[in-house]
Amino acid sequence: MTDDASQTTVGPRWASLGSADPHTVASFYRAVLGWALTETDGQLIASAAGTPVADIAAIVDVTPGWLIHFDVDDLDTALTAVSKADGAVLPPAKGATAETAVVSDPNGTRFALRAPTTRHRERPAHGTLAWGELITDDVDTSAAFYRGTFGWELTEPRGPLGRREWQTHGRSFSGLLPRPPAMQAETPAYWDVYFAVDDIEAAATVATEHDGTQLMPPTPIEIGTIAVFLDPAGAIFTLVQLTTEEAVT
Repeated sequence: MTDDASQTTVGPRWASLGSADPHTVASFYRAVLGWALTETDGQLIASAAGTPVADIAAIVDVTPGWLIHFDVDDLDTALTAVSKADGAVLPPAKGATAETAVVSDPNGTRFALRAPTTRHRERPAHGTLAWGELITDDVDTSAAFYRGTFGWELTEPRGPLGRREWQTHGRSFSGLLPRPPAMQAETPAYWDVYFAVDDIEAAATVATEHDGTQLMPPTPIEIGTIAVFLDPAGAIFTLVQLTTEEAVT
């Protein structure tokens, strides 16, 4: 880790969804994940198990998608480290606060950093953000950037797709997946968001019944069973029924 690097906490802390039809997709996620929704200044805030977990905002002429957030000990220090490691600090979005910044890694993959919030390590409840996964075309560059900027380490590849896990202090909190053969070439590398569910089969059924598009049926991986979907507006996300204590928030 560089002298300017800022250690992230264990686990993704927040996710933001940009969508052309925020109220429709909010209803979809409420059905699938049981979210409670409130609206403030045109932004929808989603809560699960009594805890705010995500926001949904309107976008125009931009591909809909989720943006994963990680907490850092000091935001200014982290942004300096991102720039020094050939990442980029992006212009703030409308409505952004001083406590959050959107950045990209050297491969152009966007994610967000936040100033510290309350830290806890309970097992993710149904509907909460449980895991993140970087899907990348360049494992070596990704490994060097996140290690050098934040001190993250990678486990050895496992399984037929070579999935790895990001760790700090020996604890896994997110994953890395080389672009799988089934992923369309025109789909850019991205940070996927994983939302915890109590029953993956039931949640997958609800998602399809509410106009979600299933990209991958329930499939076992190292941390549990996952299913990948497009929401009704076209944003990719993953459901996970955890079978390990490693995935914590």
